[in-house]
Amino acid sequence: MYKALYRKWRPRKFDDVIGQNHITDVLKNEVNTGRISHAYLFVGSRGIGKTTCAKILSRAVNCQNPVNGNPCEQCEICKSTESETELDIVEIDAASNNGVENIRDMREELVYTPTKCKYRVYIVDEVHMLSTGAFNAFLKTLEEPPAHVIFILATTESHKLPATIVSRCQKFVFHRVSNEDICARLKYICEQEKIEIEDDALNVIAQASDGGMRDALSILDQCFNINKSQKITKEIVKNILGITGQDVIKNLCDIIFSGNSTESLEFLENIHKQSVNLLKFCEDLIKYFRDIMIEIITKKNKNLILEDILYSLEILQETHRNINFGNDRKISLEIAIIKLCSRFSGKNKSENKIQVKKEPEEPQENIIKNTSEIDISNINTELTDNLTEWRDILTEMQKDSSLKSLCMSLKNSQAFKHENYILIKSTNSMAFELLRKAECRNSLKKIIHKILGKAYNIGPYNSENLSKTNNNNILDSIISKAKLHNILEEN
Repeated sequence: MYKALYRKWRPRKFDDVIGQNHITDVLKNEVNTGRISHAYLFVGSRGIGKTTCAKILSRAVNCQNPVNGNPCEQCEICKSTESETELDIVEIDAASNNGVENIRDMREELVYTPTKCKYRVYIVDEVHMLSTGAFNAFLKTLEEPPAHVIFILATTESHKLPATIVSRCQKFVFHRVSNEDICARLKYICEQEKIEIEDDALNVIAQASDGGMRDALSILDQCFNINKSQKITKEIVKNILGITGQDVIKNLCDIIFSGNSTESLEFLENIHKQSVNLLKFCEDLIKYFRDIMIEIITKKNKNLILEDILYSLEILQETHRNINFGNDRKISLEIAIIKLCSRFSGKNKSENKIQVKKEPEEPQENIIKNTSEIDISNINTELTDNLTEWRDILTEMQKDSSLKSLCMSLKNSQAFKHENYILIKSTNSMAFELLRKAECRNSLKKIIHKILGKAYNIGPYNSENLSKTNNNNILDSIISKAKLHNILEEN
């Protein structure tokens, strides 16, 4: 039978545990010196090594020949505990054995000495799930257990434990494993398992696992089993996890900041049709707003109001809780987005727009040099040639899945034709952010060529400048703005 990677590569000694040296070093020293506590409490999020360390400790304290605090893995006790046939090491799942009668049964067993081991070890997982009566029945035993008994309690929610229980244990708080440590461990395992994987894919897995080594291995296992002969890429990992790119998150937020609830819901509908994991999408939105909050606090972003961002975070966190409780994911997110759009609606658009750090503009002579194909002296008319085929171009764009976001952002746009340029007029800043990407820009240029039968460059149209500058300055302004936004590209 196939053995999952997280089980196959579960650490068998303290030295193999990743990212918990502050705990494993102490436990090894206790085993070395023989100063073993009667009760341990392991606290931390899921999949970061609590149960693993509990099992290693249960073997180490009973090992006949411990090596530097680690179980030797060679003696009879180590082999029997590794195969999970050792009767003196008992694992209890408190989630399903949480009643008073379960604790009473355990108390009746405690009086018996171990059959082969030095200590009878009880590993109680998810101990916070015990009922109040069970905790009360457990308290006296935990305080004064027989000399041959060790308790190892593990929990993801230590705040639910009675203080009387916590105070009678030696408490260890497990940390989330860093992305660097997770990537290094995954890379080693992939080498041993002959799994081909990109470094970028490892990074995506590490980020998605949220500091949990077990979750990271489960994701890797899933990616590998999709196609064992295929190299695992970042795209494969994202497709499996239903992860959207940062650009998609930013694009939606730009629409939210504009207060356009209709466009925001259309955007979410498109995301939903692509089978994106909406719970993960909500988490990504929370992280994005959190990053904005930090930028505001550190004065790196003065274009948004902290109060609005805190309100948005509260709404999104509430939505995340509702989704976790089983509420309809799409409806919950739709309600949240409408609330956010209402919050930002009517505010000064310049306040709501996130400013992207831009490079200083090049001197005007350099801009003209870089656009030498344009004959500036021939421009002597205002740019009023409305492109009547623009609706046809937008319709054609809808057929290209890679251009759906751009098409949506250009919903109420206009376009003008001037010589070898198509100049786009839109109040939605997201459109120009998308056009900064070469692949997006090139796809649009191909559609324009298909509809108009001629190749055109693409640039932004600024109507305000028409009434303020002469014709030469009009084009200069257009070129300058295009250069600034990195959406001007020569054929």
